[in-house]
Amino acid sequence: MTEPAQLKVSDALDKLIHQFADPLSFYREVIQNALDAGSQEVEIYLTFEEGTEGDSGVTIIHIDDWGAGMTREIIERRLTRLFSSSKDGDRTKIGKFGIGFVSVFATEPELVCIDTSREGEHWRVLFTADKKFELRRLEQPVDGTKIRIYKRTTRDEHDDLVRRSRDVIRYWCKHTHGDVRFEDEPIVEPFDLDAPIKIRHEEDASIYVVAHPADESSFFGFYNRGLTLLEGEGEHYEGIHFKVSSDLLEHTLTRDNVIQDRGYHRVRDKVGKLIRGPLADALFAAIGAAVGDPDVDPERLRYLYRAAAWHLRYYGALADGPENTRVASTPSGQGVTLAALRRAMRGDRPLLAASRSPLTDAVEGRDRMVLLAPPEAPVRELLAAFRGDPLAAVGERFCTPLPAHDDIEAERWRPLTLATEELLRAQGGKLSGVAIGHFAYPESAIGEWVAITQRRFGDLDEVADVRELGSGFLSRKRVLVINADHPTVHTLVALAQREPEMAAYVLSKLFYLGHRLDPTVDGELARLALDARDRRVG
Repeated sequence: MTEPAQLKVSDALDKLIHQFADPLSFYREVIQNALDAGSQEVEIYLTFEEGTEGDSGVTIIHIDDWGAGMTREIIERRLTRLFSSSKDGDRTKIGKFGIGFVSVFATEPELVCIDTSREGEHWRVLFTADKKFELRRLEQPVDGTKIRIYKRTTRDEHDDLVRRSRDVIRYWCKHTHGDVRFEDEPIVEPFDLDAPIKIRHEEDASIYVVAHPADESSFFGFYNRGLTLLEGEGEHYEGIHFKVSSDLLEHTLTRDNVIQDRGYHRVRDKVGKLIRGPLADALFAAIGAAVGDPDVDPERLRYLYRAAAWHLRYYGALADGPENTRVASTPSGQGVTLAALRRAMRGDRPLLAASRSPLTDAVEGRDRMVLLAPPEAPVRELLAAFRGDPLAAVGERFCTPLPAHDDIEAERWRPLTLATEELLRAQGGKLSGVAIGHFAYPESAIGEWVAITQRRFGDLDEVADVRELGSGFLSRKRVLVINADHPTVHTLVALAQREPEMAAYVLSKLFYLGHRLDPTVDGELARLALDARDRRVG
């Protein structure tokens, strides 16, 4: 047996051994080495051997691969010498620093045993706790390389080490190209993201997956040949998830970051192009298919609109495909494209409606955009992405009274309409007539009003213009329209059968209330009503 030789390391060895925040990160290094050696599978399992005193024992970490193995020359020139890796310059390998194996000593093992074969040579390398090694020849061949790491533990410490080992290996190796198993449990999972809308792009030796997450969180993952280099949240695209596995990416010496070199920036630029192009196309295609579908899940539609709003806020201008996508509907069922919505937002801003009504039909008939968007409607997620004041409800801007149901209804109201017309004309109002109308329709903002005025009965008018009734020489005549749906007016209709002047006085006073009524006007209305009554009963 040869004299144990000192591991050929400098004073930097301890720093290299403890370079990782988590000592168990060594799993990544040895799995990486196994894959680089051509192994299609790596198996890791832990066993526990009871000690002779108390509950102290030994945990043995087994790491088996079926790769090319090592000759004596490889062992002496590379395994036991730092910074002399044949991987340097080979872009099919990602371990560029030749120090991966040293990381096993971060676990402070009692012994590390490596059995390996290659080219008819069979070797065992033993590393002791003081980092000395000896090389022994084996009689029997070894298929690949088998590593055993011996660490003194209690049973509880062993169980904890098993749990933590599983978590660490899953984190670093979940997307490796080989078959990695821990305690017979497959570790590798598809290189994918859990999101409703996502795209996958493969280019040369790079794989990109970019997605809009359902919860609007942020995530990024950089990998090389599936091995994790860096994962995190919020540093790149807020509200986007993406993963990239590429040979353009390299980890830093400390394995805690990605080297931000030309390759890294090429990858990041490509992610941006995929978000703006294929991901946006997929998203708006889904919106176009969902809008108008009565069976679509509202929560899915809400998700799609939130994602679309992200693109509008982040990029603004979009490609022709998304711009020409139907993103909303009018109450009458007409489709509204994103491009049309943009134009409307820059001009006469769209109005919102909870349902179709005679009012929405009249507003649409004037070529004014009305969007079908009840309160809490998913489409409001998209509308919120546009700058400016919140969009108004259609009834807040426009009104149009509906005619009497039939001649019988109109005749029943005649005493009140005739008495009101006489009273307001006597007061000097420029009236062309008094009519009844129904104000209680969907989207109506005048449903609680007693009366309005119009140039012509049934016109579509701005709500701000229907309270005026002039009396001056230059004032235009208007029609007073009484609300047939107001409960107080119903009482006045009954009163008008007996006391039409008093009913007309109350109605006129309620019409003026809040914008023109004062003691002088009130007194004049009362005097004129009493005079009219005296003439009728005189």
